[in-house]
Amino acid sequence: MRDRYREVLPPGDALALEALFALRSGVQALDNVVARWLGNDALTPGRWQVLAVLWSRDEPVPQREIVVALKVSRANVSMLVDALQREGHVEAAPDPADGRQVLVSLTPGGRAVTDRLMRETAGKLRLSLALDDDALRALTDLMMRLLP
Repeated sequence: MRDRYREVLPPGDALALEALFALRSGVQALDNVVARWLGNDALTPGRWQVLAVLWSRDEPVPQREIVVALKVSRANVSMLVDALQREGHVEAAPDPADGRQVLVSLTPGGRAVTDRLMRETAGKLRLSLALDDDALRALTDLMMRLLP
């Protein structure tokens, strides 16, 4: 495939496609690895990301802020939160200040699971990526530049 688009595209455009395909492959590979690590807790990477947002705030979070943090649709976050509620990891309740909004918070069990997974997964990920601190910072900086 590379040879073909290198033949028909200007070099910079071909390089941009290579970067896109490498990013997609890398993200898919990491998602698969993380999904295996989370499997014992019946979590998906998306559900775990919601738990991580809540864990980082340590207070009820408006559901719309989870949408912004994850950069996904409201419908997607609603499905993730509903699944996490069924599993007992989170609670959702109307915002007393604005009944149209929903506040989401970790249950004690959800906090315990998330505390453990944050530590376990961070350590495993560090070993799997096999990058030193400078390379991890550079990778993070590059990835953040891609965000709108």
